[in-house]
Amino acid sequence: MVSVSRPFRVVALLVLLALSGCRRPASGPALEASGGGPTKTYRLAGVVRVVKRDAGQVVIRHEAIPGVMDAMTMPFTIEDRRALDDLRPGDEVEGSLRIVWEDARATRIKDYELSGLIVTRPALGALTLSVAEDGKVEVRPKPPRLEVGEPVPDFAMTAQDGQPLKLSELRGQVVVLTFIYTRCPIPDFCPLMDRKFAELADKVRTSPRRAERVRLISVSFDPEHDTPDVLRKHAAIQGARPPLWTFAVASHAELSKVAGPLGLMYGPGRDEIVHNLSTAVIDPSGKLARLDTGAAGKTWTPADLLKTIRALLDSNPNP
Repeated sequence: MVSVSRPFRVVALLVLLALSGCRRPASGPALEASGGGPTKTYRLAGVVRVVKRDAGQVVIRHEAIPGVMDAMTMPFTIEDRRALDDLRPGDEVEGSLRIVWEDARATRIKDYELSGLIVTRPALGALTLSVAEDGKVEVRPKPPRLEVGEPVPDFAMTAQDGQPLKLSELRGQVVVLTFIYTRCPIPDFCPLMDRKFAELADKVRTSPRRAERVRLISVSFDPEHDTPDVLRKHAAIQGARPPLWTFAVASHAELSKVAGPLGLMYGPGRDEIVHNLSTAVIDPSGKLARLDTGAAGKTWTPADLLKTIRALLDSNPNP
């Protein structure tokens, strides 16, 4: 869903527990002696399943650690319970697991500690909106999602030609908004939206009169990379020809005005921008006519969306 290579949330956790019954396979890498016994540090990666704040525990379904243990779901007790506030079910996490073995044969775990735990990819369902103020990215609660018939908040963008563009400037036209970023590596996310918009643009162009009253806008939520020059080159590759289909970019502060209301969730992960899909159709008066997010954000078809556009144009004839 690359991009921003920093964790979305960093959790400084120290987990201490002893499970004398946890065994490792007989074969495995040699362990280095340290202090009172053989120890070694391993990378642990997994997904948060349950956060038990009252018990001070987080349950993680972790990947296999070769030669040490199979993939399994385990509880980790956390001394500082405040750190649990930064963990949510579905978060992908990574940390360092330091194992102390019972004896030199390293076949039985005496105790271990998990430290340096970071959230490498937040759970989409738990994401809050990322916005920028004073040059800093903050996290705020998402506002309520818009219902069909409600006005879509105005926000400012910069189009691929470098010119400023406000949503309100498109009143009188049917506007279809989708949100992407050009470096998205997932074929069935942003590249899929590009392909669908290309097909939709071709269908709209079959009627020049209709094309005059429709605007397709692909808005990037990656202002750090997607400059107008980058967008212009990307648009050329996709076959986007303004004014019908335009690529634009908005600052995080401007996106915060519409992302939550339109169901868009995004935030930096370890190697990418984690996001969902959101496509909105706005009627000529600036009100929401259709919103496809979640599963529908991926499965809508250009033919079906064209029906929505036609219906709006028919019900809002030119004065």
